[in-house]
Amino acid sequence: MFFNDELKEKTEIITLYVAAGGFLIHLAIVFLHMGGLISVHPQVEKLISSPIAAIYTPFSFILIYEVYLLIYYLPRSFSIAIAKQYEIISLILIRRIFKDISNLDLTDTPLLVAENLNLLYDIIGFLVLFFLIFLFRYLLVKRTERPVNQNIEGFIVFKKMICSALVPILIILSVYSLVSWIIEVNQLNLGLISTVRDFNNIFYNEFFTALIIVDVLILVASFRYTDRYSLIIRNTGFVITTVLIRLSFSVYGLANVLLLVSGVAFGVLVLYIYSLYDGIDKGDRTKESYAYL
Repeated sequence: MFFNDELKEKTEIITLYVAAGGFLIHLAIVFLHMGGLISVHPQVEKLISSPIAAIYTPFSFILIYEVYLLIYYLPRSFSIAIAKQYEIISLILIRRIFKDISNLDLTDTPLLVAENLNLLYDIIGFLVLFFLIFLFRYLLVKRTERPVNQNIEGFIVFKKMICSALVPILIILSVYSLVSWIIEVNQLNLGLISTVRDFNNIFYNEFFTALIIVDVLILVASFRYTDRYSLIIRNTGFVITTVLIRLSFSVYGLANVLLLVSGVAFGVLVLYIYSLYDGIDKGDRTKESYAYL
């Protein structure tokens, strides 16, 4: 149900309309706030402080669509799903950049304050991530196709079952995360709490935790369908890169960007070494076959 092309196209169209509508609604709220008709707590005010902040909303809906694409591609290719995972964190970074730009003030504060430096870290981090994602995609395109196990269909069915179970879990997590954040904002306005969670981390903490579990299940299941050392190590490396990305949501500033870049760089390096190892393995088998001629 979740893996047919017709549903994918419909989801893409719906996402475009919802993203455009969300942008206009967010923009209207920004103008209402600027006109003094809406007032919120200073911690939440950053989300509606400038028209540029309204760009935050369409990117949020695009991110939801990217999460769907990750689930869509996971049964077909583990490595392509990892590439989608990298694209998701790059979009999260872009969304954060737009929010930080909307709050940038160069008139009353020095240029090199912590908030401005975080914006600089995010911009540089995004450029590095974009280049690393390009390298990862390039390695995927250049990889040599290998004969697959005849029982690989069973592996695909297993991954579809995992992803089908993942969809309702992610829906529940997304609704729970949003509702709990709204409750926190309400408690903040009432003075019951002094701070709320960063909206950038809402849902994605839980999402990447669920991804780690899914990746480990796929890694364990892959042992039944292959005994290739290089493939097992590659899949293990992909699990590690997901763990590093998940850890990045626990820290802020430069540490967050460094963990994101390190996670993606680790995945690129693993895929590159895997391609080299696979090429040597293929050459050894070719020589071996000639030996028997």
